[in-house]
Amino acid sequence: MSEKVRFKDKVVVVTGASSGIGQATALEFAREGAKTVLVSRSADKLARVADEIRNFNPNTLVIPTDVSDAHQVRQMVKTVLEEFGRIDVLFNNAGSSFVGRVEDSNFLENTREMMEVDYFGTIMVTKEILPIMKEQGEGNIMNMSSVVGRKAFPHFGGYSSAMHAISAFTDSLRQELRSSGIKVSIIHPALTRTPLLDHVRPEDMPPPFRSMTPITVDSVAKAVVNGVYYNQARIVLPFQPKVLMLADAISPHIGDMIVRLLANKIFARLLGTYRGKVYHEISY
Repeated sequence: MSEKVRFKDKVVVVTGASSGIGQATALEFAREGAKTVLVSRSADKLARVADEIRNFNPNTLVIPTDVSDAHQVRQMVKTVLEEFGRIDVLFNNAGSSFVGRVEDSNFLENTREMMEVDYFGTIMVTKEILPIMKEQGEGNIMNMSSVVGRKAFPHFGGYSSAMHAISAFTDSLRQELRSSGIKVSIIHPALTRTPLLDHVRPEDMPPPFRSMTPITVDSVAKAVVNGVYYNQARIVLPFQPKVLMLADAISPHIGDMIVRLLANKIFARLLGTYRGKVYHEISY
């Protein structure tokens, strides 16, 4: 472990820590000296992440929790306080996704289930931890959203809705907590190579995603840790989605046009979002 660690002895709670971005971010905080609390529904997967962390940092705690269950969330927070006495950083990352058109028969059911975990899970964990941070007079909350939480993509109406909801919740919370000592941030990564979409057939992916090279979980994890450290209110990763967001702010028709163009590998390569391989061609 580096001698110059930015989160030495800080207590960091990471939800959705059993794989993907959550796992990578927990490892990154642990390398920075943090006491990491690993939260997810899968005890076995969390145990494997904890074993990896303990190779270089003994201060980690596994708490299997369904963030959509209020009782489990309260018990998780109680356990953290009993073990560490405080909570300095919360990374709300737990979530699920599905791909489908609005007219699909299971759209409403899948969207409702996703909102329970992604959106209401974020709210429940935040509300349970917020009084602790207020009593401390300090803390950092980082919420996970997505590029589609700023500009929706076709076949992602449900997921985009959840991500937009998290964006709105974060913006409101940040303003409400101004001058409280509690910093609130959100990250909007582009398509990332995680298990989140492994259940989706390549031909069912949103058309723009079929011509994108996903970014790595490690790049997102580093952005999360840096974002907390430097108190960045909003992080968009990498730079290309900022062009899309700016165009969409000028006109939704221009934004829609860019989304359509992203499905073209020539355009995607020129923009830098396609670098030779797409989602299902890359192992992780």
